[in-house]
Amino acid sequence: MKKLEVNHTPDFIRDIAIALAILWIILIFIICSAIISKLIAMFLSITILLIIIGVGWYIDSRKTIVEYDTEKIKWKWLWLEYTANFSEIDSVYYTIVHERTRYGYNHRFEIVFYLKNSTELRLNDRLQSEDIDNCINGITDDIKLMQLYKFIENIYPEKCSGFVKDNDIY
Repeated sequence: MKKLEVNHTPDFIRDIAIALAILWIILIFIICSAIISKLIAMFLSITILLIIIGVGWYIDSRKTIVEYDTEKIKWKWLWLEYTANFSEIDSVYYTIVHERTRYGYNHRFEIVFYLKNSTELRLNDRLQSEDIDNCINGITDDIKLMQLYKFIENIYPEKCSGFVKDNDIY
């Protein structure tokens, strides 16, 4: 079984991070409006913020372990594990996702697996700017998930659709 590590973080983790930030803001208002000293309120708010930042850093730094062979592919991130047998996969394609952020763009290489039971599994990895330049020039050997896609394409060419432009992002 082949193994690789990617910087994949499930999408719902971002939702949890936003919820924690909102919770922190609400907590600051509650602490500051309570009848306690300003020093204790400041200490509690800074402590809670540091805990949230530390947990966020820990979650963001965890790598996803991808294992695959000719029968199945599975990936595990912290306690979450996804498995797809190739017999259950209807089609596979890859895309490059560009997300606009406050400070620019985040780029991800994403493989999408459509299963026969109408579910969709997505596996992605962050791209660096040199990876994007290489993609434009047709050099994709350094992208780990492209190696996985080529492996699938060699074994199951009838299931692979190649590059699909993600219309939701552009």
